[in-house]
Amino acid sequence: RALPAPAGETGLQVFNEEEEAVSVGELLMRQLFEQKFPKSTPRPEAGLAVEGEGLADNVRRGIDKVHLGYDRARLSHRLRHWPPSGPPGSPRVPAPIAEAPAAEPGAPASGTAALLDRFVKQNEPLLLRGALAGWAPFHKWDVGYLRAAAGGRTVPVRLRPRVRSAGRVFGDPLRMQAYESGQATLGQVLDELSQPEPSCYAARMPLATLLPELMPDTAGGPADCFCSSFGSAHAINPVVYLGGGRQATPMHFDPSDNLFCMVQGAKTVTLFHPADTPNLYPAGQRNTTAVYSLVDAPDAADTERFPALADARPRVAEVRAGDV
Repeated sequence: RALPAPAGETGLQVFNEEEEAVSVGELLMRQLFEQKFPKSTPRPEAGLAVEGEGLADNVRRGIDKVHLGYDRARLSHRLRHWPPSGPPGSPRVPAPIAEAPAAEPGAPASGTAALLDRFVKQNEPLLLRGALAGWAPFHKWDVGYLRAAAGGRTVPVRLRPRVRSAGRVFGDPLRMQAYESGQATLGQVLDELSQPEPSCYAARMPLATLLPELMPDTAGGPADCFCSSFGSAHAINPVVYLGGGRQATPMHFDPSDNLFCMVQGAKTVTLFHPADTPNLYPAGQRNTTAVYSLVDAPDAADTERFPALADARPRVAEVRAGDV
């Protein structure tokens, strides 16, 4: 719950909620997790087990939780393992994610959708360059427009980044509650992001409920053009994140397919095959549907502490403005 600011003051408000808006299906899944993985401690600042048998048990539970997510997403068991030819690439050597140009603006998107469909069926990532060229948010969503359209709306934010060699990392994968969260108006977030070292970013903002003024702009976007390649979208979608440069989040496990749309700026994305799950040390100790790796990925890999990480095979791409 949000803590009220002192009298006469405004600003970010801290509250102990790791996930803000959830659908009915997500609530049911959370109840299932709570039954199968009961809380070991209610204290959000408590550290997770990262040594000896405690680490092994934590990771075993994490692997179980990740596969429950795969079950929910109906990911076939065949696609959770390396192909018969064996794992591609070399351990710890980043391999590029496949790229393809999107259809020209105004041209039928059927060719791009067919290409995407082939990759989705193999559970393989694909980077579509320039796929947002005709989409309104790509052309309209600058700071001035967002402030004028919805600057007074209250949105969830994540706070207190840790400074690492790769930049500012929001979230601590070794704490029971990974993120410290709060609330601010969208206008306040835009002001903070204009600073050299922003102290927050806006996370997991469902447009329909938090920023309804922006929903009309999303019509005719990737979700409409490429929906035939996926199952039904989550009720919470579309969801927006808004942040500054040189920031990162801990490694985490997303069981559902994503259409990641870069409206402004650029983002380096590192992905791993589901078969790498045991090598990434998923933490199963938290009583939440979200699963994070115990490895602080933005820093140099700590293979002495987490030796199986040396066998993981990362896939990397830089997603630029206009890409999906």
